[in-house]
Amino acid sequence: MDQYFCDLAEDGAKYGLLCLMTGISEEFWCAGWMMGLEYSLWNAAAGNGQGRFTDRQVTLLKLLAEEADGWWVWSKKDGKPHFVRLEAWREILIKQATP
Repeated sequence: MDQYFCDLAEDGAKYGLLCLMTGISEEFWCAGWMMGLEYSLWNAAAGNGQGRFTDRQVTLLKLLAEEADGWWVWSKKDGKPHFVRLEAWREILIKQATP
């Protein structure tokens, strides 16, 4: 992918999702990536949101994640978001929920 063009629609959805996630984070929390953003937005997309996101934002999160077959997560190791496939993201969620 170059700066403006993607080779695949999936790539467009992937980067659209990243922009939406960081845009929501900045708009609501004045942070490019609020700690735990991936979990807060996933919960919103699953219908368990904080009531602060618009229906359109929630729908876009769902649609873009489905089209891209993934979700963005923060890497503490290198301090930036990384894209993971939905299957891997669901495993992360399971591990997070297990005490």
